[in-house]
This record gives sequence, C-alpha cells and structure tokens, in this order.
Amino acid sequence: MSALDYLAETSLPAGIRTHIENHLVRLARAKDQLTLSLATERAEGYVEGVESARALTPATVEALYVAVDNAATARQLELEL
Repeated sequence: MSALDYLAETSLPAGIRTHIENHLVRLARAKDQLTLSLATERAEGYVEGVESARALTPATVEALYVAVDNAATARQLELEL
C-alpha cells in the first residue's frame, strides 16, 4: 500500500490534500529512523495546525492522524528489515 492510499477515501480541500500528501510521501521515503521520526513529528504538527484552525471536521482530522500513523508504522517496519 502506498502512502497516498491512506487518504483515498478522505474528502479534503485541495490545499490541505497537497500538503498532507507531501508529508505522507516524506514518511514513505525516510532513509532511517531519525528521518522518519522527524517526518512524523512534522506531519503530526501539520495535522495539529489544521485541527487548531478548525479547518476540517473532527472525523476528518482523526482520519489524517490515522493516515500519518499508518504511513509511519509501515515505513518503520520496512526500515527494520
């Protein structure tokens, strides 16, 4: 599953979709655990900002958190191999 598949069924405004997709791609391309950790923090920070701005419904914000977590976990498992 690609990083972008985690958002396939989530309806998002174009600007927010572009930014979160960029974060998910960074997670998927992290070259080591440190890079993955930093990319995860940045992605979660972006979602926190969207949540604070009340730009999306709580359910959509939760879907973004889940997408970030799933992408980070998938990459972590790949790096451990």
